[in-house]
Parts: sequence; C-alpha cells; structure tokens
Amino acid sequence: MGRRLALCCLALAAALCAGCASVTHGTSHMLRIDTVTEAGEQVDGAECTLTNDQGTTLAKSGAPTPVRRSSQDLDVACMAQGQPKASGRLVSRANAGLAGNILLGGAIGAVIDHNTGAAYTYPSWVRLVFGQSGVFDRGNEQEGVAMMAPGATVLQSAAGTANGTAAGTGNPPPDAAGPPDAAGPLVPGALARGDTFDYRITDRAGKQSSNVVLRAERIEDNQVSFNNGARVEASNGTVVRIATMLTGELDQITPPGGWMPGGKLPTGSWKMKHRSLVPSSGMSYDLDAFVEGEQKLVVQGRELRTVRVALRGWAENRNPAMTARARYEGTAWLSPELRRVVRFEAKSRAAANSSARFDIDETIELVRFGRD
Repeated sequence: MGRRLALCCLALAAALCAGCASVTHGTSHMLRIDTVTEAGEQVDGAECTLTNDQGTTLAKSGAPTPVRRSSQDLDVACMAQGQPKASGRLVSRANAGLAGNILLGGAIGAVIDHNTGAAYTYPSWVRLVFGQSGVFDRGNEQEGVAMMAPGATVLQSAAGTANGTAAGTGNPPPDAAGPPDAAGPLVPGALARGDTFDYRITDRAGKQSSNVVLRAERIEDNQVSFNNGARVEASNGTVVRIATMLTGELDQITPPGGWMPGGKLPTGSWKMKHRSLVPSSGMSYDLDAFVEGEQKLVVQGRELRTVRVALRGWAENRNPAMTARARYEGTAWLSPELRRVVRFEAKSRAAANSSARFDIDETIELVRFGRD
C-alpha cells in the first residue's frame, strides 16, 4: 500500500510539474532595444520589427516590450527617419526552467516547454547601431548593461562610459585594439600567400557553431588555391572550383563563377538556376535573386561596405533513389572590397522521410581576415 501511495505521489508531482518553465517563466519576457547612430547618439522611438517562429511583434526602441519566447533565434530590424536600418539576431538559449523541468517534470514537461518556447530566453537589453548588423548572445550578457554586438562601433564621445569603454560591452574602445592584422589590410586583386579569411558557421537548428579558415596557400597563373586546392579562385574574385565543402551552405549555393565574377557587384534582379559546384552535393537551386540595398558591417573592428542580396525560391536535393524539394530563403552580404561574401543566412527544410531530405538553417559570417 505504501509503495502504491508513493508511486501515486510521484505521478502527481510529475503531472503538476509538466510545463514547469511555462508556469515559472511564462511564454514571453520583457526586452528593451536601444538604437544609436554611428556617432553614438541615442535615437528613441525607432520602429522595430521582432520576428521568430512564433510570429512578429512591433516595438519602439528605448522602451521595454514583451516578446514571445522560442527555441528559434529572434530577428530584429529597426528603422528611423534619416537613418540606415539597424538589425541584429538575438540567440535563443535554454533557461534554468528547462533543466528543472527535466528533473521534476520529466520528458512531457520538457516537450511542452520546448514547444511553447517557455524554456528559452533572449537577451533582455540590447543596443543596435544604425547601419550595422550583429549577433547578440545572452551568454555574454551583464546584468544592468545594454549589450552591443561584437565588433560594433560608435564614437566614444556620446556612447562611451565614464571609464572609456565601449557602451554596454565592458571592453576597450575598438580603436584601442589596433588594426585588424599586423600585416595591414588585404588589397583587392592582390591576394598573397598566407592571406586568410576566418568564418564562423552556425547551425541554428542544432545550436552548434564551428570555425573554418580559408588560407591562400598557392598563387600561380592568376589563380589562388585555398586549403590545398579545396577552393580555387581567379585573382579577380571569380570562383573557378569548389572541390571540397568548407563553409557549409555558402559553398553549396555558390553560383558558377561565384557571387562577383570578374569582381563586379550585381545589380537589380536576376535568376539563379544551377546545380551545386560541390562535386559530392546533390543540391540544385531555382531562385530569384535581387539586390535589397547597401549595408555597413563591422568585421574585427573594421567597417566594410556590403551589398545585401535576397534569395527566394526553391532548393532540391536529388540522389539516384529519391528527390526532395522545399522553399528556400537566403540573404548574402557581398563585400566589393574583399570580393567575397562576408555574411550569409539560409533556411530551407524538406521534411520528406527519404534519403534526400535536408534541413538547412545556417548563418555563415566572416569574423576575421588578415595575413599570417
């Protein structure tokens, strides 16, 4: 009898705790977004759009607003008259409620909290800079301090703190860090042996990140060979060959000739219909591409002018037995200075139960460039 009573009590406790995070944390939390100019002047009242898989929320910068929790990252875009767009991605992180739910409420509660988003939290206070884009991870959040994206730059006269640090970062001003590389900036059309491009690849679905370094190892006959021939480019930036996939989906979707063949920036709109250049890939693409405008990105403290290209259409994976097809959305930021993509995002999912299925949810971003 006592054993039966104990089992009943445990079952009741599990039922009561199912969805513990949903109860203790709720399905939304307060988020404050500040917006500043590159001169460091704060601009309140900017129109901000917050988007995740739970929907879209409208907010004003400078004031707290409730945002729906989700296991997916939150995209934020803010606009103000006379200013370029300020944008950012807020990384979703599991909160303590999920761990407690697994211990007390078991798998049922954990599933509930995952599906409702209650088990996840975004940063609570971020500062976006007009004309710049960045990623905000609450793992680096300091209580009572607005977060700035790594590499974001503003003039210290208005946005610095009393001790001369960059506002909200706790780090020295960008200028104090010195130039991006002791060897000086890379010069377009003059790549040399030892030039490197460091990319961070983030699988947003699996919440995993990895780094890859593209290193120019051999230059001959006006061609640059990276990573023992895994990638070959002409000296003007045209992609000659991608023998091995290094930068994830960015390599798979790269069109014949690359994004800037001959070093020329694209304009207007065009069709992208091609098979992947990666020999081992069965992916093909049927996309509409169009230039959305220019945007400044900061890489390792250095400001780069980029052209933002939107991609919309279909992706298909084909093998000898099966074919899977799904809608595709992506964005590429092209740097005319470096003649390459410096940031790329893509999302596509073919859920068919087959060997051809695929699930793409990636961000690829340049985090460093220089000369070894």
